[in-house]
Parts: sequence; C-alpha cells; structure tokens
Amino acid sequence: MELTKKDRVLLINQYKILAILNKDEEGHYFELIEVLERGYGIFYSLIDEWILEDMPEDEGRFVLNILDLYRAIEDVKRSTKDERLLKHNYSFFRGFDGNNETSYMGFCRFVIDTQGKFQEQKPYKLRNDNLNSHMPMIDKYQRMLDVAAGLPSTRKMSPEQVLTVLDA
Repeated sequence: MELTKKDRVLLINQYKILAILNKDEEGHYFELIEVLERGYGIFYSLIDEWILEDMPEDEGRFVLNILDLYRAIEDVKRSTKDERLLKHNYSFFRGFDGNNETSYMGFCRFVIDTQGKFQEQKPYKLRNDNLNSHMPMIDKYQRMLDVAAGLPSTRKMSPEQVLTVLDA
C-alpha cells in the first residue's frame, strides 16, 4: 500500500482519536501511529490487513441463488410428508466450507444474520455449525442450480423434482 504524507497525517489523527476512545486497543493504535509517523512502509499492511478483498459479484450472486433455491425447497418441505425428501442428506442448507469457501460462508452469514434475509435458514444454524459445512460445497450447489435451471419453475416444484435437484 502506498500512502501520501497527507494520507499518513489523516490516519495518524484518526488513530489518536481511536486510542482515546478505545483504551483496550490503545497500544495497537499507538503502534500504527508510530509506523505512520516514521514512514515504515514495510508495516503499512498492518493498517489494512483486516480488510478483505472485494467479493466478485458472480460469487455473491451464486450464494443468493443457492439460498433462493433452498427457500423454494423449504416451501416444498412444508407441504409434503415425503420422508425421502424430509430425511435427504441435503434437504437443508449445509452452508459453505469455512476453510476453503470462507468468503462464501462470510457473505452467507452477512445476508442471513446482518441483513435479515432468508430467515428460514436460521433454524438450521445449529445443524450446519453456523453455516460452516466443513466440506467443500460449491460444486454440489452448482450441480443443484444447473438441474434446477432445467425445471419449468423452482417455485412450484414437486417432491420428485426437489429430490432430483438434491441428488445432483
């Protein structure tokens, strides 16, 4: 990261304010102030290391699409007594792998917990370890979406159609 002197002055002033407001973190802020005052560019990464890279729009759209598909699946589950569907291993949203699909999992948590969308998924958070599947899921979800795309409508799926999607 490159910072002008003006950038450094602005950041120094902000960190001084934060140090006053947050005594528990004041040592961290004073370290950043010293890095900036002395121009230790090698440590500028300390300033923004907690800011993640932008999530590509297609990845965000993928998460929303799979959550939307699971919303449709939930609608079918509420109206059926088909045990094959209700007991299917993928009949509830498993989340994303916390080790390998971290940005997907984080975005999913944001959408459900912060934005309050897809609230039908909240009851499953204990079963799916707070949306952490502990195994890669992107390929599975993509296959499910591909199968669902071939259906006339995901809003009016039969239990058989849902099983076909879940078995993808």
